[in-house]
Amino acid sequence: MPARLPSNPQLADLFQTLADYLALDGQSLYRILAYEKAVALFRVHPVSVAEMALRGDLRDLPGVGQAIETKVIEFITTGRLAALDEMSERYPEGLLTVMHLPGVGPKTARKLWGLAHISDVQALKEACADGRIRGLPGMGEKTEQNFLRAVETWETRVAEAPRARRLLTEVEPQAAHFVEILRALPATVAADYAGSLRRRRSMVRDIDLVVGSNDPSSIMNAFAALPELHSIEERGDTKLAAITHTGLGLDLRVVEPASYGDLLQHFTGSASHNVALRAYAQRRGLKINEYNVQHVETGRLTTCATEAEVYAMLDLAYIEPELRENQGEIDAAATGALPHLIELSDLKGDLHVHSDWSDGRATLEEMALGARRAGLEYMCFCDHSHSLSVQGGITAERLLTQIETIRELDARIDGIRLLTGSEVDILVDGTLDWPDDILAKLDYVTASIHSGFGQPRDQITCRLTGAMRNPYVRSIGHPTGRLLTRRDSYDVDIDELAAVAVETGTFLEINASPDRLDLSAPMSRRAVDLGATLVVCSDAHHPDDFANLKLAIWEGRRGWLEAKRVANTGPWASFSGGKTPA
Repeated sequence: MPARLPSNPQLADLFQTLADYLALDGQSLYRILAYEKAVALFRVHPVSVAEMALRGDLRDLPGVGQAIETKVIEFITTGRLAALDEMSERYPEGLLTVMHLPGVGPKTARKLWGLAHISDVQALKEACADGRIRGLPGMGEKTEQNFLRAVETWETRVAEAPRARRLLTEVEPQAAHFVEILRALPATVAADYAGSLRRRRSMVRDIDLVVGSNDPSSIMNAFAALPELHSIEERGDTKLAAITHTGLGLDLRVVEPASYGDLLQHFTGSASHNVALRAYAQRRGLKINEYNVQHVETGRLTTCATEAEVYAMLDLAYIEPELRENQGEIDAAATGALPHLIELSDLKGDLHVHSDWSDGRATLEEMALGARRAGLEYMCFCDHSHSLSVQGGITAERLLTQIETIRELDARIDGIRLLTGSEVDILVDGTLDWPDDILAKLDYVTASIHSGFGQPRDQITCRLTGAMRNPYVRSIGHPTGRLLTRRDSYDVDIDELAAVAVETGTFLEINASPDRLDLSAPMSRRAVDLGATLVVCSDAHHPDDFANLKLAIWEGRRGWLEAKRVANTGPWASFSGGKTPA
């Protein structure tokens, strides 16, 4: 048995590699999904998975069966996995990276290995440079160019790997759990998380925790003993640095309650906001730091128990954490021009929801009841149009049947209005996947791009604006196509999109999928400044996904978004009559 048990991220990486090999080998999708579910669980589980396996408790976790438990114990006791060794003898490990390049996938990677012995990214790059790819069956010069772009994207991400961040939705629940523990300690007066997480950045690197207490040693002792911590890297009287079982870095700071607001404001940041705030303070004869505010002329020190007191010392209105990016918020606070930021409670409906009629994982009724539990007044089903076979797109005949089914369900379920819609694909030539006579039968239509991401800026923009000029298209879904950690935004002119949105009365979406959050905060702010109206939608594929709406709200708040600029903060009747061009 190894001297040190494997961490949860190590086990997650191990099973992800095994799942990747199985996908490369073309094995059962259900088997692959079982391992990937274990990967997702291991990455966020707060206590040691290895210790649970040795205690015989691992199968208490949802979705973990005997096969996975056996493999975890095998790795703990031997340091190896026989199944992984077998696969690595069949395929080179570098082929897994090739498989994950944008536009490649398991079948193409297997083909590249079988026909051209391409074993890693460098070999693929050389084959493209030599013109060998275009000679393979089913591949041509355009394929080579696509591969080269994919390799370039991969190389950029490798260069950025030391600065890698995680999705907000992965880190925030862990941070909230630690805050809950800290607030329950008898010696705690106040506690919260800080840093980029509190500013609701879509990607964050670690967890910063701030505690106000008159007994820091009690806080330190209790926190250091938590089973969620894999290791303590550094510990002092009021500072602690640790690594969680999920592989996240964690910093804890304890300060006297009288200075809690000073410390929380300082460690919430951003760095550029704090620099600008210090300069603003200096012009008023003050110096601010993480412990107090100093009056330069007299030397008098004032401590602030809350952040609001810090800003009030500078004659500033309270600046919400999401706005602290040095994007004009200090001047706005000084002049009374801060926005009244949107809240989750402002949302009345969700206009982009999937079901098991396409790629969703729940029935129409289950999704409807989930939306009602989330407190929504109306909800629109927007399953994929027929060309998106990978996403389970439905045929026109099925869509017409679904319309009737939704109408019947709407009549039967009280407390929520159910609407008929579609997420219609904008095809690579700019046409829509449904003809107008189909679109006319729907209550609401979202149009989205799901292919042709590498097209030039003008072509991508033209596809989107062309869809916006269709009288039945009410909104553009995930307008820039980004997938955080996996795919950059396609090149699109947000100013042109906003202008056509105003011209045609088409909404632009902030999509709540945790790896999208698209439009991003800067783009949503720009679009609204140009007069566009937005919608905030879940893109839910399961009832649990309605909880993601808060992520889109957070992203919108970072873009200075107010409820009055979001269509679905109003009742369905306020925009059910069709588009209202400028």
